Amino acid sequence: MSATYNWAYRPGIYNKYALLIPNTADNIRPDGYCYVALFGNDISGNGSRLYPLRTIDKCVAVLGGTGTMIFGPGVYRETAFSTVCTAIILVGDGDVTWDLSDINTSFITNFNYITSWYNLKFIGNGLNSISSRPYVTDNNNFIDCQFINTVPFSDSGPYNPVPALIQKCIFNGFINSLQLRAVGSGISPFVYKNTNFFNLQYLLLMGTLTSAPDYIYQNCIFYKCNIVIGSAYLCTFIKNCLFYECNIAFSDPGKGGLVYPNTPVGYTFYSDINTLRSALSIMYSIPTPLPGCIIADPLFNNPSIGDYTLQFNSPAKNLSYFGTYVGAKSIAQAIKVSGTESTGGFDFSSVVNLTIADDSITLSNPALDGKIDTRVIVNLLGRELASLPSYGFNADRNGQYIDSIADLATNTQGAGATLLIPVPYLVETGVITYNGVVYQAGERFTTVTGQTTFTTTASGVVREILEAPQRHTVLARFSDGGAAVAAGSALTSGYWYFVQSGSVTYNGTAYTAEQVFKAIDTHAFSGSGSVITAMSTESYQHYELGSKPTSNNIGDSRTGAIIRGNGDPAYVRGGLGVQEFPITAKFIQVSYIIKVNNLKP
Repeated sequence: MSATYNWAYRPGIYNKYALLIPNTADNIRPDGYCYVALFGNDISGNGSRLYPLRTIDKCVAVLGGTGTMIFGPGVYRETAFSTVCTAIILVGDGDVTWDLSDINTSFITNFNYITSWYNLKFIGNGLNSISSRPYVTDNNNFIDCQFINTVPFSDSGPYNPVPALIQKCIFNGFINSLQLRAVGSGISPFVYKNTNFFNLQYLLLMGTLTSAPDYIYQNCIFYKCNIVIGSAYLCTFIKNCLFYECNIAFSDPGKGGLVYPNTPVGYTFYSDINTLRSALSIMYSIPTPLPGCIIADPLFNNPSIGDYTLQFNSPAKNLSYFGTYVGAKSIAQAIKVSGTESTGGFDFSSVVNLTIADDSITLSNPALDGKIDTRVIVNLLGRELASLPSYGFNADRNGQYIDSIADLATNTQGAGATLLIPVPYLVETGVITYNGVVYQAGERFTTVTGQTTFTTTASGVVREILEAPQRHTVLARFSDGGAAVAAGSALTSGYWYFVQSGSVTYNGTAYTAEQVFKAIDTHAFSGSGSVITAMSTESYQHYELGSKPTSNNIGDSRTGAIIRGNGDPAYVRGGLGVQEFPITAKFIQVSYIIKVNNLKP
C-alpha cells in the first residue's frame, strides 16, 4: 500500500476521548467514522485514512448525518456549514484550526445534534459564533477547544431544556458580548469546568434557576476580564475559581471596552477576594459568595505565545478539591525559548545549525538539518506523562509536526524498474530524472499516472516510502535518577545532575534545591547541597507528539527498562498495560530534529 498520513486516531492506539475505531485497512473507511484532511479529495476520496475527504459537507453526506469526523491538521476555511445532522462528533487530530475571521455569520446553522467537539481551535472576528443554536435537542460538549475572538453559540436561537459541558477550553480576546448562559427558565445548565477566560472585554455570567448542579463555573481561571456577575444565584455557583486583574460589575453596564489596567464605567477593580466577597454579600445578601475562589496571578508559563500551562508554584495548583489544578492546562515545566540559555529551557551545547532568540528557533543554514535538546525536565513526583512538548519545528504543509524518519521499503529500485502509482519515493543515492524533473539524493517525489519509470546517469536508486514522515519528530530519554555525588568529587562531562536540597556552585553558577545542571568538564562542585546524577548514558527513543507517550519494556512489564518508544516504526502495539506502558520517569530530556526535506511545501 502507498504512504499514508500517520493519524493519531486510528485502530489500536490509545486516545483520551475513548474513541473505539473499527480495525480496518488504511484504504477502507471505518464504519461510523470519516477522515477529513486538507490534502483530501471529495471526488476521489472515500473518508478513509489513506483517502480522506476534503470538506465537512461531503463527510457528513458519507456518514449519513451520524458518526464521528476526524480532522487532519491545518487551517480550514469553509465559510459555512448547512447540512442537517442527527448525531455528530468532531475530533481534531493534531493542530486543527477553523479560521472564521472572514465571515460575519455563524459557521454552523443546522448542526441540530452535535454531541461532542474535541481538540479544535476556532478563530473569529470578534462578532461571529460557531453555532447559531445555543441550546439544542441534545448535549453540546466542547472539550479541549480554543475560541479566539469567537464563541461557541450566538445569543439567539431556541432554548430547549438540555445540558452542555464546556471543559478544558480557552476563550481569548472576544470583543463583543460573551454571554455564558448558565440556566434560565426551563433550561438545564451549561457547565464550565477547568476553562480559561483570557482578556475578554464583556463577560456576562447569567443564571436564574435554583435547581441545578452544585456548580456552574468550576475550576476556571478568569484573567484580565470585565465580568458581570448578574445574580445572587451565581454567587454560590462559581466555585474554586481563580480571578486575576478582573473588573467586576453586579448589574449590566454594557460592553466594558478595554480591560485592566483600565477600569470601564460601571465596573470595579478588585485586588483581593475578601473585598469582592464583602461587596457581593451586601449586594445579594449571600453569606458565603464565591466558595473556594481566590484572586491571584495564576502564573502561566508563557501566555503571550499561547502557553497557558501553569508554573509549579502557581496558586492554581491544588486550589480545587476535585483536582490538582484549576484552569484549562495543568501544571507543567516551562520549556521557554530564550536567547539566554539560563532563562530558557534548551541546552545550547546541543544546538546544530540553529539560531536561538527569544521565542524563536530558526535554521541558520536553511539547506541543512538542525537539532536541539531540552534541558533535563524534572518530574519529581513521577506523574504519568500525558504528552511531550512540541514547538512546530518540523511543520508540514498542513501545519502539523512531522517525523525525522520515514518508514521505507526493504529493497531499492533501479532505473527501468516499474514504479507504483501514486506512491512517494526517496532518492537514496545518485541522481535521477523522473517526469522531466531531476532529483538529487535525499529528495522525494510522488509518481503520477503514465510515468512508471525513471532514468539515471549517476547510478541513482530509489526506495519506496511505505509510510510518510510521521508527526512524532522527537526523541526522548528518561531516568529515575542515580547515585548521590559528594562535593569535591569529579563529575562526568555531559552528565546532568539534580540538587535535592541545599545549594551548590558549579562552574561559577549557584544552583538551589530542585534545579539541574549539566557538567561541561570533570571539575567538582562545591557547597553543602545534596546532589544526585539525574541523566547519564540513557538512550533516546522516538515518540509521537500526537498521542500519549508509551513504550515497549523489557519483560512486558511496567517497571522494565524501555526498549522503544511509540514513535519507533518497530513499536509493538498490544494494548496499554499488556505490551505498551505509560511513562512515569522523574527526569526527562527531549531532542528535536529539524529535517530540511520535511519542511518543504
